[in-house]
Amino acid sequence: MKKTSKLLSIFTFAGILFYIFKQAKFWLKKTGGNEGWITETKASWSWRYWSNLFFLTFLTLYNRLEIRNKEVVTKKVRSHCVVVANHESILDGFILAAVILKSIYFMVKKEAFERPIAGYYLRKVACFPVDRSKNDASAIRTAFKLLDEGESLGIFAEGTRNKDGFVSEFKHGAIKIAIKKKVPIVPVYIGNSHNITPKNSIIPRPAKLIVCCMEPIDTAAELKAGKTEKDIIDMLYKRITDTGTEVMGYDVRDPKYVAALEAANKEK
Repeated sequence: MKKTSKLLSIFTFAGILFYIFKQAKFWLKKTGGNEGWITETKASWSWRYWSNLFFLTFLTLYNRLEIRNKEVVTKKVRSHCVVVANHESILDGFILAAVILKSIYFMVKKEAFERPIAGYYLRKVACFPVDRSKNDASAIRTAFKLLDEGESLGIFAEGTRNKDGFVSEFKHGAIKIAIKKKVPIVPVYIGNSHNITPKNSIIPRPAKLIVCCMEPIDTAAELKAGKTEKDIIDMLYKRITDTGTEVMGYDVRDPKYVAALEAANKEK
């Protein structure tokens, strides 16, 4: 009897180890996060709350997070909106979510979801994938649907990170979503996050972090006043870069973009 019990314990333990191994192998593999049941994962309020609380605490203690004009979002924007920020670091989405502390969904590059564990977590904290290699109709439909449901969106208008701390040209596609839906756009400048995750660095650095919220742009009023989509996008870029320049003490506009603008103006 004792021998049978011992064998049963051994087989049970081996079964548990095998299950753990299979689960670890699945969750840690490099692909699969954009396939199967993981793609159906729904955002969770509790996941967002604890994730935002963790990053807010971490950034405050480790990076001496300074938030300027947060009341713009908490008091002046009563309904849903589109928050548009510059993009310097892989942590920018977590920084923005922790600072805003508002129900906000983020459009994130599809590649970030590839690992199953990352794909599951990102969807739980209200991110959805966009394929940057094409005009991703599915991502655009998701964005419109969320705005129709009264949710807010977070967008990094450059489309990719500028790891040197400058603000590159804004891509028009994602911003057009806010303009077409005529929802307020809240410009946000994230300062110095590129020094938290510098090139070839795995461990975050204790660099000072500054996040500045700006007065919302009333897209409906601007369109009514005769402004075009380009006018609004140019206004948005100027507000973010002017604030960034004031905060950082140098011109944060991408020198390559500035040179291209100057060359284009000379040709006119």
